[in-house]
Amino acid sequence: SLHSGNPLYDSWIIAVFNFVGASLPVVFMAIFDRDLPREYILQNPEVYKSGPCNEYLSVRMTLRWAFITIIQVLVIYHFSAPALQLGGGATSAFKGLMGNFDREVGDGEGGDMKVFGTTIYSQLIFVVTMKALYETKSLIHGEFPTFTCRRGKGEGWPHRLGYTWIGVSWFSIIFYIWFLYMYMLIGRRGVGTFFSFIYVTPHVLNMRSITWMVSILVPTIACILDVAGKLYSNLYYPTQSQIHAEIAAKEGTQKNPA
Repeated sequence: SLHSGNPLYDSWIIAVFNFVGASLPVVFMAIFDRDLPREYILQNPEVYKSGPCNEYLSVRMTLRWAFITIIQVLVIYHFSAPALQLGGGATSAFKGLMGNFDREVGDGEGGDMKVFGTTIYSQLIFVVTMKALYETKSLIHGEFPTFTCRRGKGEGWPHRLGYTWIGVSWFSIIFYIWFLYMYMLIGRRGVGTFFSFIYVTPHVLNMRSITWMVSILVPTIACILDVAGKLYSNLYYPTQSQIHAEIAAKEGTQKNPA
């Protein structure tokens, strides 16, 4: 075809994944995440056996993660691409039909390879962000208001921030959308490496309602399949850490009944 040999995804969009999907959200998870309560660990030191026993890097866990990866990749592509093919991308969002504006047929409402690939790759960003959110066992909600002028209110503002939500919003999804617009604006300065991305972002985010429908449905389907697989694994093939987590949760409920 005319597109044979052309990469589906832009190289700079792929590079930004290292920051958006594999950087700060994961760093916050590594800092704050805790499998078990501190008191339970002190009373049951055998929970540390998961490390020497190679529980998290066993063949079964490795195959499990590989299987989940393959399933999510297939869902992201095959649930996104058909909706954007054969004129599926020729819809409008904030401009055009949804705004009741008269527009000529084909007036920037469709999409080329850049728009097609960026729309699909965006679903990977959203799926990874959602997965980082529900994989962590310690959600840091923070306190509101974060900033206060009163003395004796409690800890300072760095201890009142909702780091989990900052990681998955400002440093993941919002940063990714900001990057798409900055990438386009830099390309408008002249012919260069970024020149091919001119007006791609408005076509992806501003002119097509199909982008937002895909961005809601595809990550939801991918995460539902992921959670269903985790549920089956935890029910029938639980790890020792999962068993301890269930015991700790039960003991915590008994000590603090609702």
